[in-house]
Amino acid sequence: MMARSRNIKPGFFSNEDLADLDFSARLLFIGMWTEADREGRLEDRPKRLKMALFPADNVDIDGMLDALESKGFIRRYEASGIKAIQVVNWSKHQNPHVKEAASTIPAEGQEPPIQGEHGASTIQAPGEHGSFPADSLSLDSLNLIPDSLTPSQAPVASEDLFPKFWKLYPRKVGKDKAEKAWTKLKVNQALYDLMISALAKQVLTPDWTKDKGQFIPHPSTWLNGKRWEDEIPDVPTNVHPFPQSRHTGFAGRDYTAGLKQREDGSYAL
Repeated sequence: MMARSRNIKPGFFSNEDLADLDFSARLLFIGMWTEADREGRLEDRPKRLKMALFPADNVDIDGMLDALESKGFIRRYEASGIKAIQVVNWSKHQNPHVKEAASTIPAEGQEPPIQGEHGASTIQAPGEHGSFPADSLSLDSLNLIPDSLTPSQAPVASEDLFPKFWKLYPRKVGKDKAEKAWTKLKVNQALYDLMISALAKQVLTPDWTKDKGQFIPHPSTWLNGKRWEDEIPDVPTNVHPFPQSRHTGFAGRDYTAGLKQREDGSYAL
């Protein structure tokens, strides 16, 4: 199968789900686009992919494919006896050339398409909604919209953000209660960012720093009370509390204790 030219959008590099994967897995994902047909499908043949994309590298293609699937970027399936891969949201991000051949790999649960039939294609036709073939060098084809290749347009699930919150919260008690409170709030990315911004200021306030943090509220209390909405006094952000020096109190010591005073005013044992 001949490799093809494809689009890559700037949002690819800032996608948080992709950032969780190894560098090689992200590079594999890009390479797979050039191997996929006009429907975003390719045969699930790890050895062939390695020879096509990583001929000089010792990499685990099968493991990387599993990682991409676990994040929702691809689906590995078998249909009509063919092991195949479907790139998720393909038609949203790629515009194959008008002369590109129809897919010969069946979709999940479907029989192989008849060669030359284009009616079932999910790819936009050239010119539809003002778009151009991916291989063209028109200005419109380079006007890449910022919604990166993502598993879906759904917001990040609140439970996916909870581990990040828990890692940052300074008092780690009552995790089960905190997680239940978190679930009720249905935290999205915007709310999470607001929480963390407030938390970064609160950890520097006197109420949170005194007595080794014993007055820091439990995380469930903080969440249920929506404490990120509290008015936070201005605190310096460029200083850190230091432990008190043990070398203090010199002025208050009695250095004559246990000594006898001489006639000349001096002291001796």
